[in-house]
Amino acid sequence: RTQCCFCLLLQVTMRGKGKSSLGRNKDGTKKSRDDLRIKTLSKSLDSLSKSKNSLDSSNDSSLDELEREKEESLRPLTSGVMDTGMDESGDFKRQVSPESLKDPKVQALSQQLKEWINDVLTDVHIVVKNLCEDLSDGQVLSSLIEQLADAKIEHQEVAQSVASQKAKLSETLAQINYHLQIGEDAIKWNVDNIHNKYLVSVLHLLVSLARHYGIQRRLPSDVKITVIQINKATQQTDTIVEQITGDEERETYNFAARAQERDVFDTLFDSAPDKLNAVKGSLLAFANKQLQKINRGCANMEEDFSDGVNLVIMMSLAENYYVPLYSFSMQPEAYDQKLHNVTLALNLMQEAGIPRPKCTAESIVSKDLKSTLRVLYAIYSKYKHLAK
Repeated sequence: RTQCCFCLLLQVTMRGKGKSSLGRNKDGTKKSRDDLRIKTLSKSLDSLSKSKNSLDSSNDSSLDELEREKEESLRPLTSGVMDTGMDESGDFKRQVSPESLKDPKVQALSQQLKEWINDVLTDVHIVVKNLCEDLSDGQVLSSLIEQLADAKIEHQEVAQSVASQKAKLSETLAQINYHLQIGEDAIKWNVDNIHNKYLVSVLHLLVSLARHYGIQRRLPSDVKITVIQINKATQQTDTIVEQITGDEERETYNFAARAQERDVFDTLFDSAPDKLNAVKGSLLAFANKQLQKINRGCANMEEDFSDGVNLVIMMSLAENYYVPLYSFSMQPEAYDQKLHNVTLALNLMQEAGIPRPKCTAESIVSKDLKSTLRVLYAIYSKYKHLAK
């Protein structure tokens, strides 16, 4: 293009040779048309050069667009003004407090989860910039579980209406819940919360996925979010605290890989169900012999260990130490209290040198029989001499 314009200007210059002069120089002499044409040619070439530089700059900008998006995605989730959504299910409205948005632990957790998602989705060229916003329509979540679980979710590519977005999100969450294999009591997210961009539910969901599929980085420990809760009927305002992560330093999360390793209880459930009651009876007898020392007992394996109290007491009795009452709840009612108790019991087991059973604290709280058997058997294997 530059050469064509140059030739055109050159032809105009040559055709004008020999004609009369125009204008005057500063010294009063007449200015020739050749001088004017040379000046015009120089200006034209300068203009073309600037235009070319501008075009090159535009091309460079296009080539770097994806890289800039990735860099922008590394900004903290809570930078600037962010809509963290609201939970309007039930009798209350819940929203994250402004103080929690500034909490360095909340920001660090959000950033690590965002980086993890972007690593997982690199091959499908998806870049997440804002967790709450980008996950709300189900598109990113469906791609995420497809990559993690090697699954396929049939749905239309782009959902425009709210109804179609929620339909996609419902199917995606159903797949996620299936692959996580956790009980309904342990699920702290739903279609409305995720679609409404409620930060607490989004973080609970992503932390569960990251733990299950073995995130290759250590998540921040003891992340809590203060939530403002408003009673819809009375408009009374209260604050509650949501526990997002526990003691991550003590936990070893890669349940997807560990789930492929079969143990004696997989064999028991699959090949010898007739012996299941005998095993349950033996472990219950062992547990009761320990708990009877403080006038406690258990009859239902799934129910009586799901709140973690008996597990904590058994560990304190076996190791001959006192667990302060302020460190756990003796009469837990809320799910978070039960989860805290069970997590404490698993930590006490690890401190005592007991290999961590193939289970999660969430599965115990959800009354999963196989997980409960694994925990009790691990304790029995360490302290069976106490039953003699």
